[in-house]
Amino acid sequence: MNDGSFLFGVEIELFLGSRKQKNPTFKSLAEEVNKRLTKAGIANHIKASNDKSASKYRKWSLVQEVSIPPSHDHYGIELVSPIYPATATSRWQSDLTTIFATLHKHFLIAPSPKCSTHIHLSGTPVPLSAGELAALAKTVLYFEPALDRLMPAGRRSNSESYWCQSNRCSPPLAGLSLGECLARLDEAAATPGSGDAGVERVVECMNLVSADSPLGRVRRMQAHESFLHGKVYKWNFTGVTPGGGGTGTVEFRQPGGCVTAGDATAWIVLTLAFAVGAMSVGPGLGEGGVWPGAGESLDELEWVLEIGREALGWGELVGVGELFARAETEGMY
Repeated sequence: MNDGSFLFGVEIELFLGSRKQKNPTFKSLAEEVNKRLTKAGIANHIKASNDKSASKYRKWSLVQEVSIPPSHDHYGIELVSPIYPATATSRWQSDLTTIFATLHKHFLIAPSPKCSTHIHLSGTPVPLSAGELAALAKTVLYFEPALDRLMPAGRRSNSESYWCQSNRCSPPLAGLSLGECLARLDEAAATPGSGDAGVERVVECMNLVSADSPLGRVRRMQAHESFLHGKVYKWNFTGVTPGGGGTGTVEFRQPGGCVTAGDATAWIVLTLAFAVGAMSVGPGLGEGGVWPGAGESLDELEWVLEIGREALGWGELVGVGELFARAETEGMY
């Protein structure tokens, strides 16, 4: 597993309206949010949605979420965090508590199925290797049924969400059994060659999009031109490639929208513990074959999370118990 530490960031989409003033434009809403958060001690700024500069991630950013249409003085807004260390002493939990307390005091947060939460993870000071990425990718595919049980219905594998597809829909994995997918990822990580050949092959396995897909047709791709695009999948690995925007991160895109600090905390803790635990568990997955029902057990998933928690040096998996309890309650009906 990575000998260094881990960094993360979160993008929280909200459908937000002011309690105290009418905001005829997103800009006026963003200015009010900026003022309220600044007064609460949260450094933040309003940014253009296409701004990818490094300075964007030094403080919280407020970005218009254009995929959420405005309605009745509510606007889609994305809160993009600064980069935090994934340590027990990091201030991120207290920041989230302050942010949501401020938002609930001054704004109305409307639950919306169009909102989602994205968590980014990277290694530091050493980037994630091909072997580590393959281990994570294998664990993602193996435990997909269990992770689906924790998700809102509209963001599971059997939903119609185009922007939250199973990574097994990626052309190199499409039509393969789970065991064959795991073997394909091992082969990809072992690709000979210089530089990041193994990394690029792993990413291609997880995040290729076919030319005849809706996105391919929009881009007018030629019939043979599959292309990398991670934002249609639950897990986006393209950030670790040289052409992936320079973020160096793996992004988990499946969690739904959050309306409380507790919701956001739980998804962040789950994602980080799962990803770090996967780097220990993943290499052995598939070695003895894959049996029916593999990856469906929440107990097995919890085992991976505990491995990750211990590796991260955390005392507990804050909020994850509530996610599991909710899934188990739903499974009773």
